[in-house]
Amino acid sequence: MTSKPQLLIVDDEPANLQKLKRTFFREFEVREASSGEEALKLLKKGPFDIIITDQRMPGISGVELLHKSLSNSPHAIRIILTGFTDTDDLMDAINEGQVHRYITKPWEPFSLKRTVMQDLELRDLKRENQLLAEQLRIAREVQKQLFPQSLPRLRSLDYLGLCHTAREVGGDYYDFLQFQPEQLWLAVADISGKGISAALLMANLQALLRSRAPLHGGSLASLASDVNLMLHATTDPTKFASLFLGIFDGDTRRLRYVNAGHCFPLVIRCPRNGRRHTEFLEPTGTLVGLFPEAEYQEASIQLNPGDLLVVYTDGITEAFNPDWVEFGEERFQNLVVGQADLPPSDLSRCILEEVASHQGGREQSDDLTLVLARVN
Repeated sequence: MTSKPQLLIVDDEPANLQKLKRTFFREFEVREASSGEEALKLLKKGPFDIIITDQRMPGISGVELLHKSLSNSPHAIRIILTGFTDTDDLMDAINEGQVHRYITKPWEPFSLKRTVMQDLELRDLKRENQLLAEQLRIAREVQKQLFPQSLPRLRSLDYLGLCHTAREVGGDYYDFLQFQPEQLWLAVADISGKGISAALLMANLQALLRSRAPLHGGSLASLASDVNLMLHATTDPTKFASLFLGIFDGDTRRLRYVNAGHCFPLVIRCPRNGRRHTEFLEPTGTLVGLFPEAEYQEASIQLNPGDLLVVYTDGITEAFNPDWVEFGEERFQNLVVGQADLPPSDLSRCILEEVASHQGGREQSDDLTLVLARVN
């Protein structure tokens, strides 16, 4: 059985105390005091949810009592009943957070009860929101730990990854793994949906990839099929993900990959004595988690010193400005090609700044993930 909220009523007139008690005894556990001093003794015995007190009393006034109650009942709703029109002291107390509201006499029982119940519901809602915010903060910190905390070193590759979530947690994912020297596994995924549900599936996908990757002898097609089956079997049918998997061989500078319905990664060819041009790593299979019978093919591309690999999620290209105009794939490709000579760290900052400038202060609507890799 849920316990009743604790209510302390304080008034030096017995008739007013009885009226208050009759108003609230059904919904609250009511304790009464006929003076501020008596109320302080009750406050020492335990916190109250609500304190309703007369303002003008012998000894301690209502404002003084509520100020002293802050140490014992910091979360209590504090209400002053007053029959006086001079409210300067009350307004100061309200502004300082000592008093939530004042109600002038004579007060009507039904109206006062409704006001108190509304204040109590609002306080509980604020508590729930604060708890949720704290839980989301913790979830955000946990999710950050799912992303690579360090980058495996390769002589032949200068690379980085980043993810900016649209909410406290998100569904975008990138990862770097190394099982052999001068070899780098990379993964970028975009989970359907946003927020907590997408973050949970992201964590599931991260665990699947890290645990299953060593079991397939370097076959990305086999790994993609395995991940697809596992996601389909363990998640809601409406949940799925686009996924790009790649293995870069630093000795040969060859990239093998599977593109499971993901945004086309870009390969910017940057010959030292020639014109830059772009190649696209098109899908070699459908989304993972959607169809259990889906098949995936592995493809490969030869990379050369100076080439730039760009893997991203649509949070970049679908970033909207205040007029609902997307940043767009063409703008993104032109930006990357035009700045392809920058180091990955500088290029990533340039991309983020351009996207933010395009948004013009508009709130980020989707998770944004970017992996840049320069071949040495």
